[in-house]
Amino acid sequence: MNVSDIQQLLAAAGWYSGAIDGDAGAKTLQTVAQAETAQAGAYVEPPSGWPQARRLIGAGQAVLFQLGFEPGAVDGYAGHNTVEALTAWQSERAGTTSTLSRSAIVGAKSDPAQLAYPRQKDMPAFYGEAGGAQCTAGKVQLAYPMKIAWNKAQTVTRFSCHEKLSEPLTGIFRDALAHYGQADIERLELDVFGGCYNLRKMRGGAALSVHAYGAAVDLNPEKNQLRWGADRAQFAAEDYAAFWRIVMAHGGTPAGYAWGADWMHFQFARL
Repeated sequence: MNVSDIQQLLAAAGWYSGAIDGDAGAKTLQTVAQAETAQAGAYVEPPSGWPQARRLIGAGQAVLFQLGFEPGAVDGYAGHNTVEALTAWQSERAGTTSTLSRSAIVGAKSDPAQLAYPRQKDMPAFYGEAGGAQCTAGKVQLAYPMKIAWNKAQTVTRFSCHEKLSEPLTGIFRDALAHYGQADIERLELDVFGGCYNLRKMRGGAALSVHAYGAAVDLNPEKNQLRWGADRAQFAAEDYAAFWRIVMAHGGTPAGYAWGADWMHFQFARL
């Protein structure tokens, strides 16, 4: 998300009337302050102490939130949720679509353990209501610390998931460490956490995301972007095949194997 994007968003909200010139000058910054006041309740914390670059991104997120494009947390960090929300807004504005095909690949790699989990259409019956307390009641104890994708100075050693998934998710990262060792985990960037629970719609779609049930995980989204195929995605390389076997052996479905894109993502729901 660059300054021009943020200026366009602020203009769409009716707060900015200057040139879309990519220059974070006085007029743009005055409008950022206006957005912070108007959308104060959307911010994760008061942004007054944030550096300028973070305040700009936060203002863009606040407008996306206001317009209903689900940028994730309004925290001033342009992670993949923010980037996809911006893509959806820009696509709608241009009269095009941001819809992403998730058609199942014929003969996709799989494991019998995946049969323990529902198809996407049956998730409410299996997991309960999206956004319910059970969707974050599970706690994954990580076998190694993970960097937060949108703020790599921050690390986590645990994260929340659906109460039915704490055991398989804990097992995936335990077995990944046993297979690769810490040095290769870091070299392959299997230690960059992109999120689990998020009550939102599916990116590029209208239905609720599997993340809304706490039943999906994203890893290293920057190098495995939603719309990238195996020709571009980091996690499509042979070095990661063992990791995806581990995921499937614990019942997870890798998006890259299931529909050929979104290689950051695996979920406990079949297509």
